Amino acid sequence: MLPAAVRFALAAGIAVVACAASDSAAAADPGVSLPEVTVTAPPVTTPSYKKWTPYLGNPRVEEDKWPEIPCDGSRIAAPGAGTCKKGPWQMVAPMGLPVSNVSPQTSNCRIAHDLVMNEFGPLTVETDIMVFDPTYISAIGFQHRACAVRTDYYDPREDFPDMNQMARQGSGWRSLQQNGDLTVMEFSIGARDCRAVEKRGPKWGDGRVYVVHASFCRKDGRPIEPTDVDAVLGSLSIRQYDPTGNLRAPP
Repeated sequence: MLPAAVRFALAAGIAVVACAASDSAAAADPGVSLPEVTVTAPPVTTPSYKKWTPYLGNPRVEEDKWPEIPCDGSRIAAPGAGTCKKGPWQMVAPMGLPVSNVSPQTSNCRIAHDLVMNEFGPLTVETDIMVFDPTYISAIGFQHRACAVRTDYYDPREDFPDMNQMARQGSGWRSLQQNGDLTVMEFSIGARDCRAVEKRGPKWGDGRVYVVHASFCRKDGRPIEPTDVDAVLGSLSIRQYDPTGNLRAPP
């Protein structure tokens, strides 16, 4: 039997010869080569309705899933005959609240999300509101201090096109304008001129008492006037008081 050192030397020699033969074959046959491969992965994007929100629930307006309610029971009212719907209640998680905070129970924050669709003169309008009653008192006390409607977690340029079923039909989004508590953006549905609007209510804690989103289009083919925005918002009645389970009497 050959010594171990000799066996190792023979094996190494055979490996060198094999590699040399392989290199010679590759040089003799220029077709034997590895092709260059470029792989481009598609960007990972998250739909606006799946992005993070401060609410313990889904705040996206989904008309086909929301039940219809009598308009006199809605937290927002619009002139004329219309269709009213109620979305799921929203709650803000009491994360990071101080120990001294009053009534930090998550269930003690009731943010209504109601919707009304109506015709207003030459306009077709769809409006939703997120609103809570700061004076609300339930059987477990006041609402916790983190309860508020938030507006600081999204970008209107990305989220306005998903505002509601009317906005989702839109195209040509343009001309974002922000003025105080009002944000307006233009868009089109076919030949119709349209607007998407956010109106922010009084400040409360880290947010607002209410936030109104409205989209509307002209039915007559004419362009929307700046006064139309004021007229639509001015026609709405916001019912801030929450009558459900409220131990505080109406104002």
